[in-house]
Amino acid sequence: MNALRVACGQFEARFGDTDYNLAQMEARARQASAAECQVIVFAELSVSGYLEAARVPEVAESIDGDAVAQLATHARSNGIAMAFGMAERDGDRLHNALVVLDKNGDLACHYRKTHLFGAEEGWATAGGEVASFSMDGVAATGWICFDTRFPELARAAAMSGAELALVPTAWLGPPAEWELAVRSRAMDNTMFVAGADQICHVEGLRCRGNSLIAGPHGDVLAQAVADTPGVIWADLDPQQLDAQRERLALLASRRADLFS
Repeated sequence: MNALRVACGQFEARFGDTDYNLAQMEARARQASAAECQVIVFAELSVSGYLEAARVPEVAESIDGDAVAQLATHARSNGIAMAFGMAERDGDRLHNALVVLDKNGDLACHYRKTHLFGAEEGWATAGGEVASFSMDGVAATGWICFDTRFPELARAAAMSGAELALVPTAWLGPPAEWELAVRSRAMDNTMFVAGADQICHVEGLRCRGNSLIAGPHGDVLAQAVADTPGVIWADLDPQQLDAQRERLALLASRRADLFS
């Protein structure tokens, strides 16, 4: 893989206020670009805010819609790739989606959350594919929030060659479980994982903004201050990845004959 500087941007999104949320994302993309980051990750449903299920249909839009078009402009003007979560409308169906735009504003990845959590089952249709794309010479994947709790998804991506995972989240559970899950997926699969968390103070939708970047040892490379808007970043060292994969050939050592 190539060396890559990855950022996570976190802020308190306003429910249904797309203009405000996109402005917050652009400001953090500009900050990350000034720090020479090549990609920035934002939270789950960062375009609309993480709102109760009944309100999602009113804010969902196509990936061909105005919000993604505006973010594509921001990616181009700042020369940085942008990964973010949104409520996607596709005809009569809604999806909890991850969209990745490259530094030219072109679509690099479109992933639909495969493991729906709680009330999401009332509005979202689950996706059925593992994300796979290239980011500046790095084999990348992505998933969303609750997906992090399922080792099989990350493993499937790693077996397809993924070296980096971009993970939007709105983590409603204990912060310690989020950190453990991110670090475990990184260590189990000898990959880098960058997870951007939402900040939300609404009862029942409480998210603490615990954005985190983990390395292939399961080590923390960068970690945000809880409930504090801002940007964190880390340099992803290909030599660290190669050395760990040489020291512990986890993927090659799997007993695939034991698994159905």
